[in-house]
Amino acid sequence: MLLRNVILGASLAVLAGCSAGHSGSRRGKDFYPGLAALKAGNVEGRDYSRESYDRGSSVTVFAIHGGDVELTTSRLARQIADRDINLYIFNGWLGAESGRLHITATRFDDPEAVRLATSSVLGISIHAQSGPGRRVCVGGLNSAAAELTALRLNAAGFSAEVPCACLPGVSPRNLVNRASEGGVQLEITLSLLKRLESSPSDLSEFSNAVRNAVFDYLHTPKKR
Repeated sequence: MLLRNVILGASLAVLAGCSAGHSGSRRGKDFYPGLAALKAGNVEGRDYSRESYDRGSSVTVFAIHGGDVELTTSRLARQIADRDINLYIFNGWLGAESGRLHITATRFDDPEAVRLATSSVLGISIHAQSGPGRRVCVGGLNSAAAELTALRLNAAGFSAEVPCACLPGVSPRNLVNRASEGGVQLEITLSLLKRLESSPSDLSEFSNAVRNAVFDYLHTPKKR
């Protein structure tokens, strides 16, 4: 189901503190408690857009803070999903004010996103974070898939930390963890996101590392 298939430009958000990335206009708690409230106060297609691609995969990639909310996260999610993995993107298009469209992953309740998550075996979510350096903090409830992802990213030359002490992303209410075997949450520093945005080769290397980790996990015999 395609909610909106329009790729628009995005601008970099200014962040502070050890927390998920968002635009400089937002501090503290989310402005909206959930998507229904956000939709009531904004116009879809102008202030925000949603994209949903059900490709019949057992994996879904999420970028729920895309567009102007967290720069490059939607582009990276698109690259990881390619044409064979399910994809869901929420884009904010309010420029410097897009931070108020940020809904934390434990309260992101778009029915289409929830449907994709709960019908998947594994979820992968892409987020920005305000930590130092060029690194990615790998969290999520599926520790086996998280470890494989960190292993692949480190082998590709990226600095990946697992488990993610600062932003562990292990709540069962987290959208990415609503897949049947949980999910992997990638919290990527702004510096690394800028590098991925400016370097197609680095973006490709990063995306391929995550994709390979997904396939490693799916092809690894599980103890049931």
